[in-house]
Amino acid sequence: MKAITVLLTAAALSLPFAAQAEFTGPGVPAAVTTVAAAQKAADDTPVTLEGKIVRQIDHKRYEFRDATGTMTVKISQKRLPAQKIDQNSKLRIVGEVDKELTSTKVDAKLVEVLP
Repeated sequence: MKAITVLLTAAALSLPFAAQAEFTGPGVPAAVTTVAAAQKAADDTPVTLEGKIVRQIDHKRYEFRDATGTMTVKISQKRLPAQKIDQNSKLRIVGEVDKELTSTKVDAKLVEVLP
C-alpha cells in the first residue's frame, strides 16, 4: 500500500515538468513575427505577433495591427488576459496561421499584454 502511494505521488509530481518540455533545437521552424509575413505563410505556421487590437469583429474575431499591416486574429475567451485591454494595449499573440479559401487569420494560443 505504501509503495502505491509513493508511486502515485512521484507520478503526480513529474506531470507538470513533462508538460513544460519542448524541443527548440535545429529543425524547428522560426516563428513569423509580422502580419505581412503571416499573411504569406503556409497553413499551420507558428507565429508570434506584437502589435495592437484595433477593433472587435465578433465574439472571437479581432482586427490586429502591427507596423506591417492588419489581419484577423481569432481569440477564444479563455485565451484573453485577465486584465482589461483596449486599442492602446500592446500585445504579444502566439498562435498559428489558419489559411482558408478566401482569407488568412491567426488562431491565438496565447495572448500577453506587453509593458
